[in-house]
Amino acid sequence: MLKADLRIAMRDRKTAEVTTLRGLISAIDNAQAVPVGDRHDKYVFHAFGDSAVEVPRQALSRDDIRELIEAEIRAQNDAAEDYRRLGRADKAQELAEEAQILGRYLNAGSSD
Repeated sequence: MLKADLRIAMRDRKTAEVTTLRGLISAIDNAQAVPVGDRHDKYVFHAFGDSAVEVPRQALSRDDIRELIEAEIRAQNDAAEDYRRLGRADKAQELAEEAQILGRYLNAGSSD
């Protein structure tokens, strides 16, 4: 759903929505990353297509995604408040709009 919405926002040239959705998709991708620990301390050559280098991503539940979105909204709102205190109402408004866009996805729970 997010990637489809991103394509539509890009087509419609909705800059704030594109920026927000790209950020949310990146945050979800980062949350799904598997910790590598010390496995990359030494380079090991693998042939193309070697399944030894393929690692499945972590699955996120709807609750995990909801928590991630809520954290992103809090971060946007906190940053907006900081900008308001600094007299940057324009930037604060942008961030508040991004938080509203994120709010639309709280109940969706879909990462694609």
